[in-house]
Amino acid sequence: MMKHLAIAGLLLAMASSNASAQVNAGEQKSDPNLPFTVTQITTLSLPWKIAFLPDGRMLITEKVGGLQLVTQQGTKTPVANIPAVLWKGQGGMLGVYLSPHYANDHFVYLTYSEPGDDGSSLALARAQLKIGTDSASLEGFQVIWRDGERGNGGQFGAEVAFSPDSKYLFLTVGDRQRMTPAQDPNQPLGKLLRLTLDGKPAPGNPMAGKTGAPTVPVIDPPSDTEAAKTAPVIRTYTFPGPNLSPAETWASGMRTPYGLAFAPDGRLWELEHGPRGGDELNLIEPGKNYGWPLVSYGMNYNGVPIASPDTRPDLTKPVIYWVPVIAPGNLMFYKGAMFPQWNGSAFASGLASKALIRITFDGKGGAQTAERWDMGFRVRDVEVAPDGALWMIEDARPGGLFRATPLGMAVSAPAPQPAAPAATPTASAAADASSTEHIKSVIANNNCLLCHRVGRDGGDIAPSLNGVGTRLTAEQIRAAIVSPPAKTRAGTPNPMPAYGTKLSEEDLRNLLHYLSTLPAVP
Repeated sequence: MMKHLAIAGLLLAMASSNASAQVNAGEQKSDPNLPFTVTQITTLSLPWKIAFLPDGRMLITEKVGGLQLVTQQGTKTPVANIPAVLWKGQGGMLGVYLSPHYANDHFVYLTYSEPGDDGSSLALARAQLKIGTDSASLEGFQVIWRDGERGNGGQFGAEVAFSPDSKYLFLTVGDRQRMTPAQDPNQPLGKLLRLTLDGKPAPGNPMAGKTGAPTVPVIDPPSDTEAAKTAPVIRTYTFPGPNLSPAETWASGMRTPYGLAFAPDGRLWELEHGPRGGDELNLIEPGKNYGWPLVSYGMNYNGVPIASPDTRPDLTKPVIYWVPVIAPGNLMFYKGAMFPQWNGSAFASGLASKALIRITFDGKGGAQTAERWDMGFRVRDVEVAPDGALWMIEDARPGGLFRATPLGMAVSAPAPQPAAPAATPTASAAADASSTEHIKSVIANNNCLLCHRVGRDGGDIAPSLNGVGTRLTAEQIRAAIVSPPAKTRAGTPNPMPAYGTKLSEEDLRNLLHYLSTLPAVP
């Protein structure tokens, strides 16, 4: 009996292992039919990253050294007081991210290649964003973390993700094309760091409280992983204080981590470039080693082989890998009203592949690619706007800024659209259920839910409509609908059009009645 149970357990373990086997998605073909309409809004100079403000405007970094405040109509305002960067190869002005407490602190985080006497190093900085009528600036700018080694090489990583509890900051640090530092616990290169919001080692890290060697060797990027093992030391870097690299490290063995995002279930996923083949999607767990440069599903650019991850069970394998590569730009999880069928999916942008890829997850640590679309340009970044539209930037100079909306939806501007012709109301329409359904259709046809929330549906750009009848009088609600104020309470332009000529008087009365019946909470 025990023998049969042991065999059954072994078969179950084998089945589980096979179910979670690594998937090569590199041969996936592109779907020729785009499920959205793509509209170019404007151009920028080598744009790298988009960060949406609550009102729908964007902060967009330009690798050449710029940061732009951009409206959804394409109007650009340069942001002043940005740091100097070394724009060279893969370096420059890279990431921009809003603080998880932005509504209160107005902090913006930047990642960039900071120039120094011996090349450049990755820096993470924080400042407050100040927006005027026709101006924007960063105030109180402070570098809160930096890799002081400097030197040559690209692959900065520079991605940031905030923990779901909004207490901690995860920062990817690439290997700078030097390879071997990714396995050196004394160096931040090739690591995922977990920091406090002010850049200090976070409590609870796998090596919390530990310090590393006071000096580390610095090498130039070698020709391949074998040459890296004996690469000459060009300089020795001495840390200005205690070497906190071990205490900062959450995971190691990464190459070019350009994607980092938390899934709705709280799992953390990382997306990185492989060498010649072997891009990886990794499920991140604390203390794990993801293998670079010891193993890869790709090979060196010069053809020198690299051991397969299958030969090293002590190292963590990717969940998905790509041979040939997609050359990922970023990774983000979708949540929005425009494409509700994709809520919970992730999107990966592709550079060399010029692709946009949707990835689905099983909630148990597994993932698989769903669709892949050829966008016709190098997609550096894809993000979701507050209204649910997808926005993409092109890795080019100039590079386009694009908005993707559902097929059939008006694309000229992201403002609410006129209502569809209403059916002739009956005298009792305000009192019966059909009237309620009709008013709901009026709200939907006017795209009110892109900005306002009703119950659990809608956007968070504008105040929720729940309980509006207890906050405002009927006359105040009518005035806001018929002739909205030019600016929001935050002082930004109000995108809501005037509905005085768009709604019939009967529909307006019924809408006021419906709003007055909404409870204060969903």
